[in-house]
Amino acid sequence: MAQRSLLLLPFLLLLLPFTSHSLSNNNSQPPKKPLLRQIRSALAPFTLPWYEQGLHFSCTSCGKCCKVDGDVWLAPEETVRIARYLGYDAGEFRREYVRAEVVPDVGGSGEDKEALSWLCLKRREGACIFLDALGKCSIYDVRPIQCETYPFWPSIVATRGDWEDEAVVPEEGVLREGTSDRYWTAELGGCEGILLDGGQHVKGMDGGNNDGEGVKVEVPIVHREEIVAKMKAAKKHWKRFPVEDIKQSTWYL
Repeated sequence: MAQRSLLLLPFLLLLLPFTSHSLSNNNSQPPKKPLLRQIRSALAPFTLPWYEQGLHFSCTSCGKCCKVDGDVWLAPEETVRIARYLGYDAGEFRREYVRAEVVPDVGGSGEDKEALSWLCLKRREGACIFLDALGKCSIYDVRPIQCETYPFWPSIVATRGDWEDEAVVPEEGVLREGTSDRYWTAELGGCEGILLDGGQHVKGMDGGNNDGEGVKVEVPIVHREEIVAKMKAAKKHWKRFPVEDIKQSTWYL
C-alpha cells in the first residue's frame, strides 16, 4: 500500500496547482473585459463586413478575366520576377511584351528611372499577351498582383451589390435559380467562378441525367481572412502607381 502511495505522489503533486486554483476561484467572478474591448464586442454585429461568413468562389480557368478590355500594369519588382521566370533580360522583356511605360518623377539617371518604371503589357488577339492557345496563363506561377487578387478587389467586394454585379453565367452551364443571369462581355467583364446562392454550379442542363437538372458541382468558400488579405494587397499595390489620371480611369480598383 505504501509503495502504491509513493507511485501516485508525483501525479498528485502535478494536479495540486490546478486543483487549488479551481477551488480558490470557485466562487469568484471572471475578470471584466477592458472597456474598449466591451465596446468593440457590442459593436461587432454592426461593424462586421457583409462577407463575414465568406464568399463562394472557385476559379474555373475560363480565361475570361484575361480578355477584358483593360490594361495590366506591372510594378518594377513584378517585371524583374516575370522576366527572370521567362529567361529574358530587361531590354528583351520590354521589346517582347511591353506596349507602354510610366516613369516616376524622381531624380537619378535614366537607368535608375527605368528600374522604377511601371510597364503595361501588350495584348494579342483581344487578350493578355500571356494567355496561351489553351486559354491558360503562361506565367501563372508569377502572375501580377492585379491578376492574383481578382476578383477580390476593393471595388468588387465593397458591397454585396458590387459582388453580385461581377458574377456571370458560366459558359457551359447556368447558375442556380435566384442568382446572376448576366453573361460575360469584354466590355463589362465578369467572373463565372463567383456563386451567389448555395455554393453549387449546375453544369450542363441535361448532364447525362434524366431529371434535366444537370450536374451540381460544389463551389468552396473563401474565408474572410483571405478576402481581406487579397483586398489589402490589391489596394496597396495600386496606390503605388505614379499616375493619378490612369488610376481614376482604369477599371482596376
